[in-house]
Amino acid sequence: MDSEARHNYGMNEYMSKELARLMRQAGVSQSGLSRATGVPQPTINRILSQTTQNPRRESMVRLANYFGVPTETLYDKPETGKKSRKNNGAIEDVFNRILSLSKTERSTLFTLVADKFNDGK
Repeated sequence: MDSEARHNYGMNEYMSKELARLMRQAGVSQSGLSRATGVPQPTINRILSQTTQNPRRESMVRLANYFGVPTETLYDKPETGKKSRKNNGAIEDVFNRILSLSKTERSTLFTLVADKFNDGK
């Protein structure tokens, strides 16, 4: 096995384990995840079984969005000592998601956040 194949195997193993962990945490089955994301169930199965070498980016984005995680977290383990860069990526992801909301949805979100923080005082 050459070094690229070993890297892909390691990446596929991590991707598989991370997706399985997120599914367990959310209590969602392969078919439920497929229905919720539009990613075909066989694709999800191939990721989990480490059969696929390179899933489509669009599929990975849909899965990450469903679980509310940055897409990159499904591809590779976070690097030790890179916490602030990871947090910045998460902040950027949240910011982009907020921007994609309608004005009414943003207003509702900000009201909920304000209420949550005001209850803590």
